[in-house]
Amino acid sequence: MSLRNTTPLAFSPVTACDALDSTDIPSGAMQQLRNLVPDPSTANLWAPRPASVLLYDFAAHNFGSPWSSAFSSAFGPHVLATSGFISALRVIGNQAYGMIANPPTGTDIPFCFNLLTNSIVNISGVHVNGDNTPTSPLTTGAWTPPTMDIIGTKIIVTHPGFNTINGYFGIININNPATPAWSSGNTITNALPAVPVAVKNFNGRAWYLVNPNTGNPGSYFSDVLVPDTITSSSQVITYDDNVALTALGALGVEQTQGGILQALIVFKGVSNVYQVTGDAAATPSSTLAKNSLNIATGTLAPNSVTPTPKGLAFISPDGMRIINFAAQVSPPIGDAGKGITTPFIYTVQPTRIAACFNADTFRASTQNGNAATSPTQDWWFDFSRESWYGPHDFPSSLIQPYKGTFVITPTAVFAKLFQSDVSPSLSSTYIENGTQMTYTWQTSMLPDTDQMCENAMVETTLHMALSTSVPPVNVAALDQTGAVFDTVQVSAGGTSTLWDAFNWDQSTWNLGLSVLFPRPINWHQPIVFRKLSIYANGQSDAPVQIGRLHLRYEHLGYIQQ
Repeated sequence: MSLRNTTPLAFSPVTACDALDSTDIPSGAMQQLRNLVPDPSTANLWAPRPASVLLYDFAAHNFGSPWSSAFSSAFGPHVLATSGFISALRVIGNQAYGMIANPPTGTDIPFCFNLLTNSIVNISGVHVNGDNTPTSPLTTGAWTPPTMDIIGTKIIVTHPGFNTINGYFGIININNPATPAWSSGNTITNALPAVPVAVKNFNGRAWYLVNPNTGNPGSYFSDVLVPDTITSSSQVITYDDNVALTALGALGVEQTQGGILQALIVFKGVSNVYQVTGDAAATPSSTLAKNSLNIATGTLAPNSVTPTPKGLAFISPDGMRIINFAAQVSPPIGDAGKGITTPFIYTVQPTRIAACFNADTFRASTQNGNAATSPTQDWWFDFSRESWYGPHDFPSSLIQPYKGTFVITPTAVFAKLFQSDVSPSLSSTYIENGTQMTYTWQTSMLPDTDQMCENAMVETTLHMALSTSVPPVNVAALDQTGAVFDTVQVSAGGTSTLWDAFNWDQSTWNLGLSVLFPRPINWHQPIVFRKLSIYANGQSDAPVQIGRLHLRYEHLGYIQQ
């Protein structure tokens, strides 16, 4: 190719985005970074995501017997062998508490899993006939997600399966964490008027969202450190109309005079968000106050509300938003093709969205109705790099932060808890739930040359680190319809050098475990195009890295065909 009339292009993969064309958006737009995560060492370099690792399989560990011998004799071992949908999950310290379906009773029963010892902690108090546990919810479709929070020494559990007969909410008493006890009921002195839809600890009180059949929805709050007692009938805030309340969050708000003011964030569907501050027990009088935030938005995804270093994140109908520490609601993060919003805009069921933040990473699972076959996808956002990446192949129905990682319950994989790491480590594996992982690196349509002509490309390089222990990487050039211009395979070359299997000074050490290097993409023929996307797909493994792309175009001088 003559170097005259050519355009070199250096392309660094920065973020996954919705954009169909990257000409008018910031450079580095990727159509997908599937099962790839940011390499910790280098900007815009990507490495395969570590596999999620099984922590506990309830069905395989006789999860019928932890409560009592009566439970075991009534139901026998493996009571969860055919079900075991986990509907609630909350990590507190080193314990993962939750609710799991128990087919013999048709109810959800509580569990406690010790993350340090990988063992179940027995919970007493569950009735064999299921009359003090909530009815198990459906595993698909719209639902009111259960919520859990700790107030004092009691974990309060709200659940759509409570019907006032089996209780209004559940309580896991962890006064002695080694011997937790379950019960269900309602608040005493002043009872909640209906089964609550959510609970949150605020100022040491349990705040319950209640949507009664008649009257105004309200947030009822308990006595301090006594979550099952409401002493005064005035311990409630209503929100001006009868629109249902959907979710709760907590936020530390910066004050102009300095310091942090703790606030409870109350979501009223997608119509409004309220900030509640103060406390009823303040001296000399109550300082409780509620204020509507600056944008009429909200969430239908209670399990998407999560604290982050930049504020309280949640999935709104138009994507991820953040309520910052000045109580201002951001625009959708990544709108107009700069990131990922369409999987959330076109979600099949917003109430099933699950999201969480930890290790500088926000991750959210949603069923994407805008994609072929409506797959459930996991999209991640790196706060420091401000980069979206995904979709990932092992989405979550529930997710919780734990130390520098996540504890998840995978979508459609019942009765199992997994650990899902963000960054690769020496112990990372790439077999996930019995399946070998693969990755896909694909650019959006590369920026137009604005020459109104066809282009020809022969010379291409792609920065990659490869290994002889995995098959070659498939690299393809695609047009705007996804049709393939050409496909080539790129391999590491050579074989790994084994200690004691060569003569010293007569072999190159670590030839097979290749370093990061611009790999030539030797097309079989010139690629003639107006719009172009480059695609790379390979098997996930520890040494693999993929990053910067270089291409050289020749302008052919005639308009596109």
